[in-house]
Amino acid sequence: MTSKLRNIALFAATAAAIALGAVRSAAAMAFEDISGKWCGSVSSYTFTPGKLIVVLYNGNQRFEYKIDDYQYEEGSITVNWVRNGEKLFTKFSEFSGDDRFMAQQQNNAGPRREFKRCS
Repeated sequence: MTSKLRNIALFAATAAAIALGAVRSAAAMAFEDISGKWCGSVSSYTFTPGKLIVVLYNGNQRFEYKIDDYQYEEGSITVNWVRNGEKLFTKFSEFSGDDRFMAQQQNNAGPRREFKRCS
């Protein structure tokens, strides 16, 4: 009987963890969800309240862009930024429940790219 009870408890804990991850993507986002450094396959992004720092791995080129604002929605964050006087936006979504993964969504400013929190 103890083994059966343990299995039920383990199943309940696993189901709760999965549900918590699903709820995470449906909840309103905040700056803490995107702040800091993220590593992708060709570049890294560092988000501060007023600046986006992009480092391209090829040639270790560094670019800094002014961020006008962040728009927080359920499951996504839109970053409004300026490059060479041109106002652009980039939307990030697909945030993982453990805050370790997100994806830049494709638009005119760039392709879809996956990022994970840098170690």
